[in-house]
Amino acid sequence: MRQFLTIVSMLALATAAQAGVTRWVGADGKVHYSDQPPPPTAKSQKTLDLKTSPALPIAAPDSKDGEKSLAEKDLEFRKRRVQAEETAAKQAKDQEEAKSRKANCEQARHQVQALQGGQRISKFDEKGERVFLEDNDRAQALEAAKKSADSWCK
Repeated sequence: MRQFLTIVSMLALATAAQAGVTRWVGADGKVHYSDQPPPPTAKSQKTLDLKTSPALPIAAPDSKDGEKSLAEKDLEFRKRRVQAEETAAKQAKDQEEAKSRKANCEQARHQVQALQGGQRISKFDEKGERVFLEDNDRAQALEAAKKSADSWCK
């Protein structure tokens, strides 16, 4: 009987060696992957046939630490990387919008100052000819410039 068990265990080890990678849980509870047979103190073992199963191994429910498989870790890494890229893009967009708002605010304030300063202001009409603002047109332009400055300079 003893010889029979020895032969069966040797066949099992030979089969495991041919199969490729063995996953085993050590005495300390950590999951190990190896092409060598596990030590006799291993709590559990599983032979992974990587030739027929291209998927990455998934963490076994018997792992005490809640250790994650490589596929889960890779997925989490990719999610974090995408989130970081989205955050960086959003920050760059916000900075660009803030810069644009600031430039528009300054331009609107300069327009208000020019209209309040009494300088001669001109604009171009439909024909492309220069026309100077009259007093009543200046008041309308000043109100429009103030509204513009209020909206940009929040």
